[in-house]
This record gives sequence, C-alpha cells and structure tokens, in this order.
Amino acid sequence: MSRQQFEQYINTVTLLPEEREYVKRVMERFDIPTYSMGITREEFFQGLDEMAKNPNDPITPEETERIKERFK
Repeated sequence: MSRQQFEQYINTVTLLPEEREYVKRVMERFDIPTYSMGITREEFFQGLDEMAKNPNDPITPEETERIKERFK
C-alpha cells in the first residue's frame, strides 16, 4: 500500500495523535522510496509485531492486536 493509503487506513483506527504518529514512524522504516512504492501487508504486520514486543513503545500490545484485527 502506498503512504497515502496507509495514512487513510491508520486514520480509521482510534488512537491518540501521538500514538498515530508513532505508528507512522515505525512503518516508515519499511517504506524505502528507492526500493519500493509502499509497504506490503506482511511488512505492516511485522511492524505491528515489533511494536507489541517492545516494552518502551507508547502503544500497548493490546492496541497493536486491535489494529491487526481492524486490518485483517
């Protein structure tokens, strides 16, 4: 999905503004403009898994599961 599509999708999930920005920043690591034209579904879910495993993230594992369920 392109960056614009991703932003539209993530805006449909109820998150605090700082959480929404954090998700966008994590997903930017997978969007390499010279290599790809967006992120794949697998990369999106991989990023969510990384967020769930990191205890220092502002998003709880429960919230990442909620996001996953929204996009399955």
